[in-house]
Amino acid sequence: MIITKVLGLTSALTKSKKAKIAILGLEMAVLGYALYQQKQEKKNKRLKS
Repeated sequence: MIITKVLGLTSALTKSKKAKIAILGLEMAVLGYALYQQKQEKKNKRLKS
């Protein structure tokens, strides 16, 4: 969450459209990774139970 807020702030301060698109792509990658990790943790919890 902290990373997303920092990237969102950077995006708001940036005027270049290419930079905004790159930052948005990075945000999406970070969020996708976080969702993947969360899914793996839930899967591992079920296997251990």
